[in-house]
Amino acid sequence: MMDLTRSLQSLQKQVNVQTNIEQPSAALTLTRSATLAITTAGTVITWQVENRNQGFTWSGTTITIPTTGFYLFNFVFKISTANQVAYAEFSVNGLQQSFMGVTPQATNTKSYTQMLYCTTGDAVTLTVYPTSNDIIAVSVEGLNRPSPILHITQLTGAI
Repeated sequence: MMDLTRSLQSLQKQVNVQTNIEQPSAALTLTRSATLAITTAGTVITWQVENRNQGFTWSGTTITIPTTGFYLFNFVFKISTANQVAYAEFSVNGLQQSFMGVTPQATNTKSYTQMLYCTTGDAVTLTVYPTSNDIIAVSVEGLNRPSPILHITQLTGAI
């Protein structure tokens, strides 16, 4: 009987730990496996590798939002030319939602974060506009300055 009581107490502790872990309703991390030439006319990022996915669907350039709510988008990429300004644009259903200049950095790494309210089924694309033609390098996640990498996390459901 004592062993059963200990087993139940141990199991209850494990359940308590699991229920205290906060997870987003939806999350996605995408990257590329090959470099990508980007031009001043704008280059839509084509995603090639899914690192993690909870609830999303995506294909090539388009990411489909699974449920209505606020989403945090974080995009990091490394280009060949140091001190170059690059602009990033998120479009939802073909309409520009945000456009932000990413300031020059000696590391060549650019970072862009945007919060957007999206609805179920919205189609999201990401376009990069460098001030001169360049190449987006590939650096795997887990190393210094992964590139290109896109993290999307749902912050809230519909309010």
